[in-house]
Amino acid sequence: MSMIGNYLKLSNEQLEAIINEPARAEEFAYPEDGDYPAGALDIDKSWHLIHFLLNGETWGGEGPLSNVVLGGHELPDTDAGYGPFRYLEPVEVRSTSEALASVSSEALWARFDAQQVQAAEIYPTSWSGDYGDREYISQNFETLRRFFSEAAASGKAMLMYLS
Repeated sequence: MSMIGNYLKLSNEQLEAIINEPARAEEFAYPEDGDYPAGALDIDKSWHLIHFLLNGETWGGEGPLSNVVLGGHELPDTDAGYGPFRYLEPVEVRSTSEALASVSSEALWARFDAQQVQAAEIYPTSWSGDYGDREYISQNFETLRRFFSEAAASGKAMLMYLS
């Protein structure tokens, strides 16, 4: 089974609902009707390499770029499939979006070093740095930048999870 990075834009009311009742995050992420939620983004298996290239760390990081993939506030007693649901408040979405705006996909890819990526065991451990990898990461990164920018412009919060 694959680990997929997921994002969902939330209104302030939705954010308040999941903070007050964390189990509701699953209702937003996995609606009963089975339809993919509106305001959602899936960056497939690119999540871990994007995080590593932005932060230079396998799981950690500091500052707003650490919030892009693996940051945020954990919702207690939740399980999205591969860890807890996490969220960013609107002010954090805005600062994260601003930090993302300063990193182009070319600058992100310039940080790629196959030996470092393999040593760090970045999921899914098959990154070679070839043209296909670069295009895959660049496309997902640009989509993610736009998603954060749109969310910030509309004052949205963000639900993030690995499924």
